Amino acid sequence: MPAIYGLVTVLLLVWSMAPVYAETGAVSPPTAVFAALPRIESVQLSPSGRHLAVLRNLDGRTFLETQTVSGQDVHPVVSTDNHESLITWFRWVNDERLLVSTRMTAPEDAGDRIETRLLAVNRDGTEPIANLLKQGALSSVFGPKHVPLFEDRLVGTIPGDPRHVLLALDLEHPDAPDVYKVDVYSGQRQLVQANPSSQPDARAISRWIADRAGTVRAGVGQFQTAVHAIVRPPESSLWRELAEYDLAKETGPVPLAFDGDPAWLYVRDQHRGKAAVFKLNVADRTADRRLVVADPKFDLNGELVYAPGRKKVVGVRYNAADERVLFWDFDAQRLQARIDRALPGSVNVIHSSSDDGRLHVVKSSGAAQAPRWSIFDEHDGRMALLGRSYPDLETAALALPTTVYVTARDGKEISAFLTLPKNRDPRHLPMILFPHGGPAARMPGEFNYWTQWFVSRGWAVLEPRFRGTEGYGDEALRAGFQRRGLEMQDDVTDIVQYAVRAGLADAKRICIVGSGYGGYAALMGAVKTPDLYRCVASLGGVTDLPQVLSDSRGYLTQKPVVESRVASWWNDPERLRDTSPIAHAGEIRTPLLLMHGLMDRSVPVSQGRAMARALNDAKVTTSRYVELPLADEALRREEDRQQVFSELDAFLSSHLD
Repeated sequence: MPAIYGLVTVLLLVWSMAPVYAETGAVSPPTAVFAALPRIESVQLSPSGRHLAVLRNLDGRTFLETQTVSGQDVHPVVSTDNHESLITWFRWVNDERLLVSTRMTAPEDAGDRIETRLLAVNRDGTEPIANLLKQGALSSVFGPKHVPLFEDRLVGTIPGDPRHVLLALDLEHPDAPDVYKVDVYSGQRQLVQANPSSQPDARAISRWIADRAGTVRAGVGQFQTAVHAIVRPPESSLWRELAEYDLAKETGPVPLAFDGDPAWLYVRDQHRGKAAVFKLNVADRTADRRLVVADPKFDLNGELVYAPGRKKVVGVRYNAADERVLFWDFDAQRLQARIDRALPGSVNVIHSSSDDGRLHVVKSSGAAQAPRWSIFDEHDGRMALLGRSYPDLETAALALPTTVYVTARDGKEISAFLTLPKNRDPRHLPMILFPHGGPAARMPGEFNYWTQWFVSRGWAVLEPRFRGTEGYGDEALRAGFQRRGLEMQDDVTDIVQYAVRAGLADAKRICIVGSGYGGYAALMGAVKTPDLYRCVASLGGVTDLPQVLSDSRGYLTQKPVVESRVASWWNDPERLRDTSPIAHAGEIRTPLLLMHGLMDRSVPVSQGRAMARALNDAKVTTSRYVELPLADEALRREEDRQQVFSELDAFLSSHLD
């Protein structure tokens, strides 16, 4: 049985205090402090506000614990050593019962497959169901026709029903989930919405949306690059087409959620070149859709935010990873202003609220402030600290980034975050060029443990926002389509050259480091502009673009999307080869640290292994390949973070210090 299902010794919620560092002349915190998983990862209030569930990491293990808001009645609920499984999210169903999503680590021969399971357990650790789907097996002697890889796709809860939730499960047809009402105590389920894919000439729905009353009333599907959305108006049993468009050529409305009034559906669509939030009346097809909120600089690509009790939509996050929220509701704006006055100088986000709206769990952070967790009482205005995600960084001298703007060689304006070590002469510093992965980008003001670790070693950090970066509008995104290794790489080069001209970096001590797409950009830097970099480090970077296209051919939906963004398999073979690091392995002479996780499901480990073989065959003696046997693309295990940072510390220090 996976370790996640075992109970653990009670751990009291004692919030560690950080060691004190002198403000001047102090030794920076050790690398292990930055590489540690956050001591507190998430905190959620139960519906009544009487209990807290806390997801904690300690010594490489992850624990879900519950307690009363006052800190009493502590219960260990679930734990994992992060070897066989990882906790990905958790949620209160009622004041006594929680759902916990787990991601199972799969063997190497699983390719890019990811499997998830759903655990149900009481807040005191009793009545656990280790696999909710397996517990409620179908009554048929033959069982389900298909075993879902994803068993945690929560469509929603059902107001007034503390026993059931709505889950999307593809039990009948792969990648075409139906919606079931599932009992969180027994695992028994009942079909409430069949996927239209079973009907002649109908297309499959991959994501379902329920209204605030728990009725499934919208869905989105995609076949190749064709997107279609359907909706069912209130008091109707008939589905109708909401939108249809080709992702490769255009954008279109994406259903997000229903408001308290089930006639109104929120959608995301383009407004003046940026993704914005609209609402439309699905009961009245003649009514014009309304613009709810937009930002002139950034896409609003994140989740919607609800008022306590989740009946009313009040705001939207900027993107899935960002902490900032844009509110359009006056009461929500007023509450946010009260919280910001109580916690000045940080980005403060409500992560959980009691249903009555009195208590709120608040996460506070900033580019130079590691996250802290507090609880705010709206009635009396009191703010109480619950704990810190990185207590050992509390007194460290973290650095604030600034944004610099550079004109690329073709006249496009591109930007970058520049973070400089404190108390250091900013001229001619050793520098880490740190292109982001994705190629989605984080927003300004977000805490980044990578950046802060680099700066703690005395290195400047430059994070370019090259064309193709997500979050800056459709034009900026599409400017990077099929330009990997070309103009996207030129943007990176132009930003480095700017830093040298501006005296921000020592031209002889610049290393390029990246993960995911950033790892690919680092490798292409070694290929295209080797004289710019003293060393190169790539974690999980793509090395062989033709192989990426070849792998995608087995997925009807993935292949055309990959081709639209990377290149055409048939039309661009020479360009694919020319922009693949593996084709230039014999030319690389810059010292190179190549790392790849065996459990990377974004870029398979075969890409790293092939590059390592090519370097070895070309007798390149300046490279080193490190394979991490349990690491995934996000380094969700502490041991993997520690090993990666340890390798980087030794490698970068030898070239920059």
